[in-house]
Amino acid sequence: MSIIVLASFQGCGRGTSPEKPVDVIEEANNNETEENEDDETETAPLKPKFTCPMDGEGIDEMPVRPVAVTIDNYKGARPQSGLDKADLVYEVPVEGGITRYLAIFFHGKTDIIGPVRSARPYLIDISREWNAVYIHAGQSPQAQTYFKNTSVAHINEMFHPSGFWRDKSRRAPHNLYSSTDNLWREIEKLGLDKNSVPEGFEFRNEGEALKGAAAAELLIPYSYGKVGYSYDAQTEEYKRFLNGNPYNDLTSGVQLSAANVIVQQVSVRAFDSEGRLEVDLIGEGKAWLFSEGRVQEGTWRKDTVTERTWFYDESGAQMRLKTGQTWIQLVPRKVQVSYK
Repeated sequence: MSIIVLASFQGCGRGTSPEKPVDVIEEANNNETEENEDDETETAPLKPKFTCPMDGEGIDEMPVRPVAVTIDNYKGARPQSGLDKADLVYEVPVEGGITRYLAIFFHGKTDIIGPVRSARPYLIDISREWNAVYIHAGQSPQAQTYFKNTSVAHINEMFHPSGFWRDKSRRAPHNLYSSTDNLWREIEKLGLDKNSVPEGFEFRNEGEALKGAAAAELLIPYSYGKVGYSYDAQTEEYKRFLNGNPYNDLTSGVQLSAANVIVQQVSVRAFDSEGRLEVDLIGEGKAWLFSEGRVQEGTWRKDTVTERTWFYDESGAQMRLKTGQTWIQLVPRKVQVSYK
């Protein structure tokens, strides 16, 4: 009598073949043995549960709330660290002909971000659009009054230094750094970890091209230097330059780039002897979206301080972004932005 044991295993990936029983009597005329091969089935990777409202990336867990960090852009602060890890970055004019960055982290993380600098009222306003915890080191007199008169979730390094450190290889005040983990420890300690998922951008479907004229090169002549973007068809991103030189992250060494660049034209006015600025973020104005080597002209509109700034194409529909990091360049109306 023949005893034949057949074991079959099925599942994701490759199965395990059973060992051949020892006492098997094969018929004399049967020169071939049947093999039962396990079906090898490939399962599609699980789709992420959520979509980040800021960069359109798939994420498995929705973060608690955004964190907005004020980043120095004085000459002594360049190059910066951590901007390549942010979900969204703003470049905004400040006094002295320079700019500052507001780097917003939602699901993005970095071990080093900085140099961190002081607050300005309009930077606070942008942070409030996203209901973010605003991170800064000191503030202008106007921002100090803003904090006193308005309830804003913020962390000032001058009063909460434990989440920050100084890099001795750089001169103060351009040497203050933190990390997303450090900041979140401070946020939780201060009870600012209130769940708040912002309403984000609209994103194009995969393979959906932006409608607009060709624009592989973009130049923004700020007072401190010429910020340029050049489209890289291989990476499908705009590489960032300053005065014709690649603009790299200090820590990673990677050239900064963006899937989308939005230019937002705003009214800017100096109002005191220090040259501090008022940047008018409420109202409407011209806007340009650069994505996938093309440009789409349109407008921006913002009705209240805490409401989002919305960007519209010429038909009045919301501009739809490519998945990935976006840089929003706020430029004074007098600045002549060019592209080709």
